[in-house]
Amino acid sequence: MDFQPHLMDTCGGKLYVFYHSACEGKGVYMKFYDGFSWSDYLKVSSTHGSESNFYCWGDTLILMYYGWGDSVIYRATSYDGGLTWINEVFADRPLYKEDEPYVYKIGDTVYYTYIYEIEGSKIRVKREYPSGLDSLILNFSLPFALHNGKLIHLDTLRFISATGWNGNGVFLIKIHPGGYEILELIDTSYYSADIEVFGDSVFVLGSEPGFVRLCYSYNRGETFLCGDVAAVSGIVSNVELVLTPHGKFAIWSDSLTKFSIKIYRSLDNENWQPYDSIYSSGNEKFPVAIWNNGLNILWSSDRNGKYEVYFAILGINGVDEKIGCVDEGRFYNVLGRRVDENYRGIVFEVKCKSVKKHIRR
Repeated sequence: MDFQPHLMDTCGGKLYVFYHSACEGKGVYMKFYDGFSWSDYLKVSSTHGSESNFYCWGDTLILMYYGWGDSVIYRATSYDGGLTWINEVFADRPLYKEDEPYVYKIGDTVYYTYIYEIEGSKIRVKREYPSGLDSLILNFSLPFALHNGKLIHLDTLRFISATGWNGNGVFLIKIHPGGYEILELIDTSYYSADIEVFGDSVFVLGSEPGFVRLCYSYNRGETFLCGDVAAVSGIVSNVELVLTPHGKFAIWSDSLTKFSIKIYRSLDNENWQPYDSIYSSGNEKFPVAIWNNGLNILWSSDRNGKYEVYFAILGINGVDEKIGCVDEGRFYNVLGRRVDENYRGIVFEVKCKSVKKHIRR
């Protein structure tokens, strides 16, 4: 299974999604939604990729991905809104297996972060200016393998979330003009974390055995308080934190036997309530979520015997702001094909026919 988080964003009034196929016609594909309909799928690369991340501004789109088979990090760039792409090798140190790239733009500077030594607790940060490129190596004190998280900024501060393999914790890396600091927020983890900022507050969502947990700081990451969002069942595939006008949403997929997606909401930082869930007879995994006139969720499912990618918008309905239903006009599989819905209260099950392009069998 090679569909990865961080493959959805909005630019120029369009919603872009990216996905990978390891089947016939393997490669990296994208689609966009212009508010009325989905585009045809466009092929970005013929390299089967994974561990991808995407960022865009105006008509400029950058996709970073790890190439399966050749074990290098690629950068794909489009200057025309995704119609044409330039693919290039961005990092290639095969002895160290660089992995998990992330891209983020602050002002005129584009930041790239990725695992620099997959078994050596090092993350590399490259900064691309209009006039050149520089880099910084972040060293963890203990030699364990890492998962790279996303970078986000608050004024002159840069924050990176990272998790250790084999339960080694959720970490916050705080880069400031004088250097950087590494703070362990959760002492064990299920390999996934998400980070957001609002005003002077920093929020980190992570998971540990038995719980999904939110850590938050009101003083620009100087000190943190942590509390449990919910108990979880078995393994957590990944977590997503979305800040919205209607509260904070925590989204993840967990499983003892079959994966299902859980959605929780809080109007503060401490009191979390179940909001909705996505389940079927198969595995519902790897949710990606952003706020775009509703809670937009992208995820993958093998309910039809093969992995396919699904998209839905969960609307806010009524004074109490509970979900009434998924917006029936905007619920699609990744090819833009409408999907029928069967509702069970605020919990829904989705059924659809097979699609031509899908995730690895």
